[in-house]
Formats: sequence, C-alpha cells, structure tokens
Amino acid sequence: MVNKVKAFGEVMMKLNVPGYTKLEQANRLDLSFSGTGVNVLAAMSRFGHSASIITALPDNSVGDAAAAYLRSLGIATDDIQHTGAYMGMYFLENGFDRRASVVTYSNRKESSFCQSSAADYPLEKLLQDTAMLHFCGIGLAVSEQTRELLLTVAKMAKKAGVTVVFDCNYREKLWLSQEEQAKATYEAMLAHTDICFMTERDAISILGMETAATDQKEQLQDLLPSVAKQFGIQTIAGTIRQSQNEKSSIQGFLLQQDRLVFSKPQAFRILERIGGGDGFASGILHGLLSDYSLEDTVEFAAASGALAHMLPGDSPRSSEKEVWRLVTRSEIEMER
Repeated sequence: MVNKVKAFGEVMMKLNVPGYTKLEQANRLDLSFSGTGVNVLAAMSRFGHSASIITALPDNSVGDAAAAYLRSLGIATDDIQHTGAYMGMYFLENGFDRRASVVTYSNRKESSFCQSSAADYPLEKLLQDTAMLHFCGIGLAVSEQTRELLLTVAKMAKKAGVTVVFDCNYREKLWLSQEEQAKATYEAMLAHTDICFMTERDAISILGMETAATDQKEQLQDLLPSVAKQFGIQTIAGTIRQSQNEKSSIQGFLLQQDRLVFSKPQAFRILERIGGGDGFASGILHGLLSDYSLEDTVEFAAASGALAHMLPGDSPRSSEKEVWRLVTRSEIEMER
C-alpha cells in the first residue's frame, strides 16, 4: 500500500476580480478553488508524491466542479465526503503599488466542511494509508465546531502513528477578543504536532512567550527550541520576509534537534502573494520525505516558496527540477 501525503481542511471557491480593478468595477470573475491544504498537496503532487485531501464538499454541481479542479492539480479525491449544499467562498481584489489586495469571505461557516463533524468521516480507514497529514490553523478560528473537528482528527492521526503537520497561519483579526481561547486551542493542537510551521511572532503572540532578544534571528534561536521542547515537536520551520524597493525576499529557517539552519535569501518580485507560504511548506515536507540534509531541505523550500510567488494562481506548480534550478543558478537565462 502506497503511503500518501494528505491534508485535512476546507476547500474554498476563489472568485478573482480580473486585473487590478475593484470588485465594484467588475462585470466578471475568474473562478478557481483553493485552500492551504490544496496548495500544499498540489505542490507535493508535482514533486512526485501521492497526494489526497480529506474534506467535505457540497453534494451538487459546485462540489463536483471543485473535485474536478482538485484532480487537475494531481490531488486524489477518493477521501472526500459529499454532503450539504454550500461552499465557502472568497473574493480577491488584487492590489497595486501601495493599494493592498483585499480578501472578502462569504458562506464560510455554512460550508459543508465547516458544518461537518468527525463522525462524518471514516477516519480509521482514511488514515490507514496516510504517512503525513497537514492541518491549517485558520480552521481553528472559524468556529467552535471547526476547532473541535480539527483537534479530534489531529488526535486520532497522532494515535494512528501518522506524522501530523500543522501550519499555525495565525490571523489575529480572526481571534479578536478571544486571545485566551486562541492560546489554549493552539497549545492543544501543538501537543499533537510533529512538524510545525511558525515564526517567532507566533511564539510571542499566540503562546505568550518572552525573549530579551531584538534581532529576528536571535529571537528564533531563543524561542523555537523552547517551543519544540515544551510540545515535543520534531521539526519547526518558517520564513523571514523582507521588502526593499520593488523586490521582496524570503529566507527559510529549519529547526530540528536544537539545530537551527537558514537558507540563503531568495529575492523576487511578487506576482501572486497567496500560496507563497504553502510553496515553502511543501518544499520542507518534500525535503524531509526525501531524506535531504537540513541545509538542502531549507534551500529547496526557500526556492519553492519564491517560485510560488512568481506564478499566477494560489497553487504552486513548479517541478522538483525547476526548484533545484533556482537553488543553483545565480542568474536567470532563457531556456532553449
């Protein structure tokens, strides 16, 4: 039986306003489907892994369209439950220069996934062929029902010997006036986590940890080993982001067994911001599954994240060969 990389989470309908117009100016929208788990799995499939998503989609043509789109990304849909009638949606207005991009959500709490419970999924069967299961922290903020759902599934996965991957994806505005609830929920999730994507800001903002260091790298070196020790986490990874003039850069970091390594910075102009972090995360997971060294893993992940910023659409589409090419090349040439 082939062990699969899977994700447990919501699939959303993305309605993109064309170009740089505002929603109120648009008379058409570009349709696709997205989600953190979708993006990570799309990249893992491109890297040669068997990928499948565990979720609930509407039992109608909208759910069928989403499933077809997932298959086009190389994501298996055998683990999907079809129930309910609604799908969470978001509208994206692309920013330009100093005008920020805007995301507006609709129907999220009413979606088939967010209305589901653990009893709706044959989890013992679904976890049998699972090597690694990815969760996104945004789902913890949607409602009490989704919090209970994600924590229950993560606990079952951990008990079944599945490697639990958790991307903090902390959104402060989704937890307004619920800071204590957020801390308790994240601590419960981290207790089941083997691989975590987080930054020093997450350790400070969510977990209330303190450091006297002011430099970002020193804060990482001070805080992340304590997080790993407190919650028994094997691996912690994330990025340092910087912007200068028209270019942005990311530098990856990876902590394992108290050893913290950094990638070289990858500089680029952003074409698509959404999904960039998922490109990095998938690079880390690929490196760990492929037994790369820590140095090669974080270099590969940083390049994978950079390429995800330079492609249209949320889901990363770069091959392993394309990522390694960016790692090893200092100059960009036309391929002939």
